[in-house]
Amino acid sequence: MSEEMRIIETKPLDSVKYCLVGMPDTGLTGMIAVSQIVESMKLPEIGHIESDLLPPVMVIHDGVPKFPIRLFGDSNLTVLTSETPIGTIAIEPLSRSLTAWAIEKKVEILVSVSGIAVQNRMEIEIPQVFGVATNEKGKKLLKEAEIQVLEEGFMVGPHAMIVKESLSKGLTNIVLLAQSHSGYPDPGAAASAINAVNKLLNLEVDVKKLLEDAEDIRVKTRELMQRTNKSFEGMAKTQEQELPAMYG
Repeated sequence: MSEEMRIIETKPLDSVKYCLVGMPDTGLTGMIAVSQIVESMKLPEIGHIESDLLPPVMVIHDGVPKFPIRLFGDSNLTVLTSETPIGTIAIEPLSRSLTAWAIEKKVEILVSVSGIAVQNRMEIEIPQVFGVATNEKGKKLLKEAEIQVLEEGFMVGPHAMIVKESLSKGLTNIVLLAQSHSGYPDPGAAASAINAVNKLLNLEVDVKKLLEDAEDIRVKTRELMQRTNKSFEGMAKTQEQELPAMYG
């Protein structure tokens, strides 16, 4: 585990079957999705991440100060989510620490939930979810869950670095990318992402409440979306909407 990024377990687990990751990025899709999963499944808080590379931010919930990047769950499903954008300087050490922790905990599947910006999002009633897997095991799971593989494209940011680290360490990492607004919180995309997670991990998280509360979520997360967009400026995040120049 990186000395720069410390995963603190307040309720230690010997092993973890599935690990789900959602952080602020395109449409806040991943963060909204995994937060809804935590709330719906009533997963307990079991840890957090500390680092001098992270911004000096604490969040307040019910009058209690909390670390912005926290772990929830149990030995079957652990969820990592962040309530603050991950700056460029913190992406690599966070990804290294997370994948090292996943290997230590014998995680079978590390699932990253994110969004992929589409220009015609307003015309799409139910966003589609695409999948990327680091190995044949992951590709087989995507096929069984009937999630279409993303054939060509770019990935930028924390999830891209997690893929890189997973590839180098032989870890099964699946990235779920829901069609999302590029610069606005997108609960609809998060709902599609949750449905994909349900199929992939055999969960039963209902998205009805998420869709009913969509406008309230957009208002509450508007400032976070603005800060996230600002952090994108240093990552060439818009490159995800392009296609690679080379094929094969």
